[in-house]
Amino acid sequence: MAGRKTEPVDLPVSFERPLRLFAYVVGHSQLLFRGERDTAAGLSTTVELLFTDVGALSIRDHYPSLTVRTASEAEEERLRGADGRRWHDWRAFVLETGSGGDGHVVAGGVFWAESSAPAGYRSFLIPSYDLPRFHPDRPLPSEPDTVHTARPRRGGPTP
Repeated sequence: MAGRKTEPVDLPVSFERPLRLFAYVVGHSQLLFRGERDTAAGLSTTVELLFTDVGALSIRDHYPSLTVRTASEAEEERLRGADGRRWHDWRAFVLETGSGGDGHVVAGGVFWAESSAPAGYRSFLIPSYDLPRFHPDRPLPSEPDTVHTARPRRGGPTP
């Protein structure tokens, strides 16, 4: 985000539009949500919401609308108790939506911006990271021979 103006804003912030998980960059500890431009639905801009220096999270992959707020002291204490690591500069952010399924992100920071970027455009908040793209002109990777899944348990423990 070098070279751009960054404006501090108090939380909470609400997004009255759908947002979906767009990228989770493990190596850079970044979590990116995106709300695509949809002129038919009256959404003329693309919104991105970026969490940086992510240490822990419990999220959904899609939110019909989203409010992000700083965790209360009690919520943060509970989250700190669940993760024994030193928090350094992390803060707890709570994700709330009217339809339930709230979540949280423990991170060093949160940023958001709006742009007229069209659907399919790479991220404008983390442009230095080349997000994976689907290339129909390239051969697909080989499929695995076997896919494993956990067997559901019914009743008590298996003998």
